[in-house]
Amino acid sequence: MKKLIAPFFAILILASCNNNDSKKANDTATTTTDKPADKPAVSGNAGTKITVTLTGGANAGSYTASSAETTCSMGLTGEKSFGNQYSVSGKADNEFSSLQLLVDDYEAAKAGTEKFYIKVAFGKRLQGNKYEINGSDNSLSGKKQGSGKITITENGSSKIAHVEGKTSDGVSINADITCTSVITMNGTK
Repeated sequence: MKKLIAPFFAILILASCNNNDSKKANDTATTTTDKPADKPAVSGNAGTKITVTLTGGANAGSYTASSAETTCSMGLTGEKSFGNQYSVSGKADNEFSSLQLLVDDYEAAKAGTEKFYIKVAFGKRLQGNKYEINGSDNSLSGKKQGSGKITITENGSSKIAHVEGKTSDGVSINADITCTSVITMNGTK
């Protein structure tokens, strides 16, 4: 599995660098179509709904987004991991454009855990304002910063990730990611 993580993350970065501005707001999320050797399975009806509230910072306010495509995954960045990769192109500097989530241990997150990474971004990918919390031990998430807690609940086949925390600059992030479908890697439970 470790051999598959680096190539997939490289694909995510390359996909994020694509500045195809033809997509409209809330149209669909940008996801990669290249899959690792293990073919992932998709459960439930496709889709993700995101609500984010930032308190403080240049982008303070509440934002919503949705994707008809599956943006949530299990086992993609580690055997027990859970994540979300939502990004859209063509957003203005003040518009919500991306939410990246990496949870070290899905089962631990059901009781609440600080071992996660979240990035909320605005405007053009890799260029706009971003707000990050990182308590993850996963090497893909980078340096530790800010603090917070994530709790995941299940409602039928849906998975709801609730994040509360503060960036190292003191911006509060309150986010809910509702995944009506999840890409699961073979062998992930």
